Amino acid sequence: MPENHECPGLKRGEWRVVELPDKYATEYRIRRPEEIKIKPSRPLIRVHWFSPGETRDLLLAVLAVTLAYTSLSALLRPIHFLSVLTGVLLAFLVHELAHRYTAINYGYRARFVASYQGLLLTAISALLPIKIIAPGYVAVYGGDRAKIGAIALAGPLSNIVMSIIGLILASLRILPFFTYFFAVINADFALFNLLPLGILDGYKIFNWNKIVWLTAFMAAIALWLNFRIIIFI
Repeated sequence: MPENHECPGLKRGEWRVVELPDKYATEYRIRRPEEIKIKPSRPLIRVHWFSPGETRDLLLAVLAVTLAYTSLSALLRPIHFLSVLTGVLLAFLVHELAHRYTAINYGYRARFVASYQGLLLTAISALLPIKIIAPGYVAVYGGDRAKIGAIALAGPLSNIVMSIIGLILASLRILPFFTYFFAVINADFALFNLLPLGILDGYKIFNWNKIVWLTAFMAAIALWLNFRIIIFI
């Protein structure tokens, strides 16, 4: 600052107010806050890629579920084994990805985590008349009861919709073996996951909204019984 120096002839400058012509005053006038328009930003697109560990867990889960639904006759018939593998891939992956991306849409982190005990039980259920489909789960980091319930509902709901689609296609004789099996496996997925037990989806949905849970559970039972009645007939 000039006052902090002792240089001869140095003095502090003076401010002068200069009036600008009207055209400049109009052009550069200060705008009021309400006149300022903020350009809306583009909606946030959440992208969540699969990590190597998550990809490994998903592949192990698909393998275990495929073993659970693969019989000796299917192994001897490549076309049947291919149908089983494709049906499992669609039913299982769509179920888990429905959980995953519903959670991400709510703004939470989510990833699929394999359960090694669940993988073993799922594979062993190949020898049982009732299939145990518990190779892993989608871990969601955050969320209140309502959102956790909605995220849990997304998986079984996708299976119910796919089971109905498969049933319609099978009734139209469109790839009947595959579409019928596809409808059956999706009904199994929906019913098992809607049981209100432990860490299953049904427990979370039941805690959130009992009417929503009952509606989805009754729809899954109706589909599941439909296929068992057809088999016995």
